[in-house]
Amino acid sequence: MAVIEQDKAMERERANKATGQGGDEEIIESQPLSHTLWDTQVPEGFKIPHLPTFDGKTDPLEHLMVVGIQIAIIGASEHLKCKLLSGTFKDVALR
Repeated sequence: MAVIEQDKAMERERANKATGQGGDEEIIESQPLSHTLWDTQVPEGFKIPHLPTFDGKTDPLEHLMVVGIQIAIIGASEHLKCKLLSGTFKDVALR
């Protein structure tokens, strides 16, 4: 019986998320990586390199490669790389 109750609870939770009735806190808590990324500190004196922007009209793999190489050259941590990459998106790529 406990298994059935757990299944029902999970189904209700999925339905709430699908209809937008779940709280934002639930979404954030279910994505622990986002906490780590947001909490990543930019080193003092860090200069953001000029990175190309991505608007969805060019090859996304090429964009990732170019940005990845430029960020690797400066020796940024993986979490800082994610923050920097997210700043390169514009227009359609943001949606």
